[in-house]
Amino acid sequence: MGKAICLPLREQIVALKKQGYTLQTISQQLNLSFAAVRLIWSRFKKLGQPGLLTRFEQCGPPASTNGVFRAARWLRHLHPQWGSPLIHSLLLRRYGQPMPTIRTINRWYKQAGLTTPRSRPNRVVIGKATAVHNIWQVDAKEHLKLADGQPACYLTAPADRHNR
Repeated sequence: MGKAICLPLREQIVALKKQGYTLQTISQQLNLSFAAVRLIWSRFKKLGQPGLLTRFEQCGPPASTNGVFRAARWLRHLHPQWGSPLIHSLLLRRYGQPMPTIRTINRWYKQAGLTTPRSRPNRVVIGKATAVHNIWQVDAKEHLKLADGQPACYLTAPADRHNR
């Protein structure tokens, strides 16, 4: 994010533009980006002198976010199994717009320690066969239709490679 441009410099941009200088020349002369000079000039044309004032009140999260933040944490505390999309939709229904994104709510939960890693089911360890035909690999095909329309299913097992 760029640095704020002070009011005297903003007024100087407007004065130079009124004298007939181009925005490109002003940006080079004052060592500012062209986009910043163009934005200041367009705000001045649209709003007049109040358009030159800084708008720091628009920085940071909106004040209404604090209530949403507290409500999101409380819902997660009461219902730890609920996901962020569900809580987001409930908050949207309750508070309306503007609403933080689902990703922002996830970040709040992580910062508050309200997240738990997903548990993965334990994989069954089969190991190696200790005797012939102790372990088989089988493939199933289900819900098939034959050419005449009859339903079918079948199992396949690989051929024994050693007894050929």
